[in-house]
Amino acid sequence: MARSAFLLAILLAAGCDSGDKSVTEVLAESDKKEADKKAKAEAERKAATPKKDPNALEMPWSVDAMKDGLPMGLTLEYAVSGTDAKGKPVEDTYQAVVKATNPGGVGVVAFHTSAKGEAAKQLQTVDWSKYSPFFAVERPEMTLVRKESVTVPAGTFDTVVVELKGFFGAHRTVWMVADKPGVYAKVVDHPNASEAEDATDRTYTLTSMETKK
Repeated sequence: MARSAFLLAILLAAGCDSGDKSVTEVLAESDKKEADKKAKAEAERKAATPKKDPNALEMPWSVDAMKDGLPMGLTLEYAVSGTDAKGKPVEDTYQAVVKATNPGGVGVVAFHTSAKGEAAKQLQTVDWSKYSPFFAVERPEMTLVRKESVTVPAGTFDTVVVELKGFFGAHRTVWMVADKPGVYAKVVDHPNASEAEDATDRTYTLTSMETKK
């Protein structure tokens, strides 16, 4: 009522014949003009926004996306093959489970099934700044390599291939799953740069991924 009276007062003050149009019609015209004005402004905003190149090579997810995308109970399993640091053949299974999350980091139980003793299965707390809590690299330097669709036993994934070189010589090539923050479809461990005789050439291939409650 207040708006109607206000518009009617404006019409009368302007010398308009209020009998030609009802207040309802005047209000409808006013609303349409306002809606058209907003639509035009939104169209201009979108036109001014640079379009994202779908082929651009960039990180597939952020730390914040990882915080939201790693649910409690997420369980990953990888088949491990290749050679260890001494050049001996490796055939193993690697399992990782999200056990806790908090603002500072994520608690993970991750171990190779060949490891003996319960110490290998202790909860590890990894801060969110790591690219993946399941394959942490200390203060890594990152190099984006390419986009790649990769098929592993767990499925076919769109990935970004990234080289990670750690502060203490660790070197990994990882296939970051674009729509699953924190998850790698594949990981290849290379020789440690700080150890001349390191013969590591170990591959982790994602075989299953599920969320257990």
